[in-house]
Amino acid sequence: MLQVLPGTLPGLTLTDADFVSAQDGWISGGVGGQIGGPPLSAGIVARTTDGGGSWQVARLPNLVPTQILFVSGETGFAVAGHVGEPTAGKIPGPFGLPQANLILRSGDGGRTWTTAFDAGTNVTGLAAGPGSIWAATSGTCTAGKCLGKIYTATQSSGSSWSTLWAAPGAVLAVAAQGQRAWAVIGSGDGKASTAQVYSSQDGGALWTKLATLPTGNELSYFTDPSQLQAHITFTDAQDGWVTLWSMQSCAMHGCGVSDIYRTTDGGHTWTKDTTPTVGCEFEPVLAASGQGVAVAQGVNLAACQGPESTIFVSQDGGGTFKVAQRWQNLGVTAMGFIPGGGLWTLGSGNNALAIQSANGMWHQSFPALIPVGPIDFVNSSDGFGAGDALDPGALLRTTDGGRTWKEISTIPNLGINALDFPTAKVGYLNAVSVDAEGHVAEILRTTDGGRTWSKTSAPASDSGEAPATLKFFSATTGLFLNLYDCSTSCTPEVAKTNDAGKTWQVSQFGATTYYPQSATTLAPNRYVVGASVNGSAVTWLGQTTNGGETWTTLSKLRLRSGSLLMDFPTPDVGYVMAFVYHAPDQAGTYELLTTSNGGKTWTQHGFTLPVGWGATPPALDFLNPRQGWLLNGSVLWSTDNGGRTWTAVYTPVPTEP
Repeated sequence: MLQVLPGTLPGLTLTDADFVSAQDGWISGGVGGQIGGPPLSAGIVARTTDGGGSWQVARLPNLVPTQILFVSGETGFAVAGHVGEPTAGKIPGPFGLPQANLILRSGDGGRTWTTAFDAGTNVTGLAAGPGSIWAATSGTCTAGKCLGKIYTATQSSGSSWSTLWAAPGAVLAVAAQGQRAWAVIGSGDGKASTAQVYSSQDGGALWTKLATLPTGNELSYFTDPSQLQAHITFTDAQDGWVTLWSMQSCAMHGCGVSDIYRTTDGGHTWTKDTTPTVGCEFEPVLAASGQGVAVAQGVNLAACQGPESTIFVSQDGGGTFKVAQRWQNLGVTAMGFIPGGGLWTLGSGNNALAIQSANGMWHQSFPALIPVGPIDFVNSSDGFGAGDALDPGALLRTTDGGRTWKEISTIPNLGINALDFPTAKVGYLNAVSVDAEGHVAEILRTTDGGRTWSKTSAPASDSGEAPATLKFFSATTGLFLNLYDCSTSCTPEVAKTNDAGKTWQVSQFGATTYYPQSATTLAPNRYVVGASVNGSAVTWLGQTTNGGETWTTLSKLRLRSGSLLMDFPTPDVGYVMAFVYHAPDQAGTYELLTTSNGGKTWTQHGFTLPVGWGATPPALDFLNPRQGWLLNGSVLWSTDNGGRTWTAVYTPVPTEP
């Protein structure tokens, strides 16, 4: 049984944000939709009036907003789609929606929303015209020819919509500045597509074709131009930018359509801009305000090595760019300037809103902080966690059993993949490189509860991003298991220290057909290691009683595991959480096994666990035989009965007022 506390939203997918001042802003999202989690089921719009310090959340049953635009502190519009609608004959919408075809309106600052217009097709963008709101649509497409439109309504009521312009193709993006407006139009003949820029000088009444973007042969195989994604913005009447992107063009050698174009003559001529580039680009994101231009370039990680997202910022209208931020584990999906200075960014993967402060530093504003890596509880209240959505090297602490977290330190330019605190003051972590610039592995020690860290004499110096396990059973004596290069074959190292990491005794772990995934300590010289056996539906548990010098078989679990977490709160009572594959389709579920005799025999209970296979591995920590915590993505669960039932103790977004 799973009990979810009121106000929790497990599996939050953030979609867009908008700020009308440095203090007043909104963010939209959907409940569910993350990898390995439940599908989208509802939506939210949250508002802050203190620059992201606190948020008020409104929920939208069965509707998920994908874009939001506020024209004042009270009046706002959103693009949304129904969840669970039939998909036959419809162009898929973003974020896994069947279609994002609805325009919603709020007149009370986002607390309540009503459906203002059903466009009947995907809405690709919103823009604020003179006293009006515009909605661009891709339209219906036949044999590559699309009949997109721009619809308009007054901002004051938003209830009566009419066609502003029947475009000669799919309207991929629209932007407006007073009476001037620009649009990107996707056109095709069923064999190839083009992207064209149109402009209006009279508030959208009359549109003129200015140029065709110089895409070369990149669109020669695009039969459906509505599958292109675009963004257009102008910093003034002459200087403008367009991004063009399509997931359909991505392959193992990058993404063929992932371009940035620039004009300096109002849109009549365009050139492909390569200044803000990282190579092997993936889904560029664009924002502009005044003379400020920001471009976020992602990396197609299937074809290239990271970092995952780089933000370039220009303060001279695009003349020169500087790198403002690089993130390894946050793929930027949306970005905008905050009035008065700074940027906001929205990321995929860990789903977080980041706000840049006046000093150039970034902080996670929504949802509240929670670890994304290993966790370790010292008692029922005090616990530590590794990494957050912005910084894989951050160390977080909770003093209320996991309900709230604060960052207390960070390991610069490194990520934390193993963590253990034998006391509330003394702790150890394994910090590893998070980019492709060579491998670094360090074991660090703290004696002040995680505020400051110093290096120990690490037993291995080339662990890269490989899994590792730290387990200390006193302030000075502990175990380090290095699983470097165990994806194919390996001779992993087991290292023991008796002097707080000043020296280590290293031994090799048996045959290369065993792939260790987890380790734990049962007694000062007794360790247990869990490993999958190559080509076998068996999970092997081995133990040593002499500090790692020799190993023997403790037990064999008759299951084929793809991921294994193990924790022994006492020498006799232990837990294994394994991702168990179910033949023949290779689908699987996480299952919990328990032992009461030190791992000799195990019981597979079939408990319902609040975790699915996802991009971020779960974390498991038991304080005693009954009390434990399980971290899955953005939700922290606890049990007080040995895993039979679980309660969500962390609220990823505030409870509705």
